Amino acid sequence: MVVAQIAYNHLTPSVQAKCDALIAVPLTYSSTQSSNFVTAACWADDFKTQLGTATWHYIDIPFSLDGTSTSNFVGDSFDVVRAIHFCNLALGNPSTTQSNQAVFLRYLLHFVGDIHQPLHASTAISAAFPGGDSGGNSFAITGAWNNLHSLWDAGGGFVASSLSRPLSAASKTTLSNKVAQIETAYPYTANPGVVAEPLDWANEGWNLAQTVAYVGINQGDTPSTTYTNAAQQTAESRLAQAGHRLADLLNTLFTVYPATLQPNPVASGSVSFWWNAVPGRTYHIQTKQNIDDAWVEVTTTSTSSGVATFTDTVGATTKFYRVSE
Repeated sequence: MVVAQIAYNHLTPSVQAKCDALIAVPLTYSSTQSSNFVTAACWADDFKTQLGTATWHYIDIPFSLDGTSTSNFVGDSFDVVRAIHFCNLALGNPSTTQSNQAVFLRYLLHFVGDIHQPLHASTAISAAFPGGDSGGNSFAITGAWNNLHSLWDAGGGFVASSLSRPLSAASKTTLSNKVAQIETAYPYTANPGVVAEPLDWANEGWNLAQTVAYVGINQGDTPSTTYTNAAQQTAESRLAQAGHRLADLLNTLFTVYPATLQPNPVASGSVSFWWNAVPGRTYHIQTKQNIDDAWVEVTTTSTSSGVATFTDTVGATTKFYRVSE
């Protein structure tokens, strides 16, 4: 909910209105607990058992705690990186039905938050856990949390008070104060028009697991104040990144941005170029030979990633190109 509130603060008015309308769409699986943009960020957790989507919330990128080989580790066939790609494709495609857009928006709100939690992007391999510790779920600790994963889900206590749903007056105050704290420490700089690669976000978390989350703590320990302070500082940074990136992503998916063509090196007899693209959106490639000619459509293309490319054989002929949606 913290991530969603940060993102909502930075959506353009038209994108806010689009998101509000989608959150209001009736769903088969619905609850008054997730009736607005912020509380809808929890929807994917509420119904993951019924929908069979538990593995969509994380990606287990392995690393070794004690030199035990990671080569035999096999991850899930569908994970949070693939889930975010799936959401981007659905939300970026204007032909996606409103009901499906409503579902995938709720998923995206949750998964962008999940993937920024370091233990949702890693699993520690060791002699004790040669198959991985399930993102710290099997790494037992004592004190306020039963395992390392739950400590990091709570940001090491970054949000000390629970945020009840529907949001009570006390929860709204807690949420507002934490969001203000994060926004002050990490001011937002807009970066619309680019669909980021979620695997990059996961790899950031994988690095943080090795450099922060599993440093200074052992199985059975009670986390020290030094450790929880480090966890809280990391959580604050990751919440800011998640909220800002979610805002950029939604502002891109729900807004038409002109394609800026970037040339690739010229090859013999051919020309190619690329542009930042919205996954699932159709782009029309048009050409003409003379500046005063009418544009002629050559083909259409779409992409599942954030980059689209086009290559044409031209020989010695002069051609002009443009891309439109």
